[in-house]
Amino acid sequence: MKNYFVIHALGNVGDDYWYRYIQKTVEERGYKCIVPTLPPIEKMSFQSWAKEFDKYKDLINEDSVFIGHSTGSIFSVKYLMTNKLKIAKFIGVVSFNENNINSPHPDWEEINKSFFVENLSDFKNFAKERICFYSPTDIYDFRLLDKFACEVDAKKVIIQDAGHFTSITGYDKEFKEIVEYL
Repeated sequence: MKNYFVIHALGNVGDDYWYRYIQKTVEERGYKCIVPTLPPIEKMSFQSWAKEFDKYKDLINEDSVFIGHSTGSIFSVKYLMTNKLKIAKFIGVVSFNENNINSPHPDWEEINKSFFVENLSDFKNFAKERICFYSPTDIYDFRLLDKFACEVDAKKVIIQDAGHFTSITGYDKEFKEIVEYL
């Protein structure tokens, strides 16, 4: 059965930004969409997020679609690879697998380290289709975002002036560009 998972970014919850817009869009098409809230920054690690996300593990199948935002993207990748779960489609929004040396939040970079994977290119074996959305105006170095997309052999969707796809750049309630890829 086809279902969707939207995984939020570090410091966010399932009700932030465009996450519920995706859920509403998907559910209007007749599919289930899970938008969990994972542990907050002060309790955040791959292990804490995975433990919380394990309650959905039995719902993941080869027809599932994962949409991850920022840290939610690399969490999705590592979770699927660690648990040897294959899905139909991965949509990464601002996806990275290494620290951003120019980050305005160096403490967040330290947290992100537990999510990184050594064999990122192997993710091609876990998701039949891979799409990455990113922007040259993101706080993350564009080269890191592009490197991630290249390593997973993803279709690249580059949107000018979208930043980190948050309310600052108009992605507070909607994300219309993603709809055709759902």
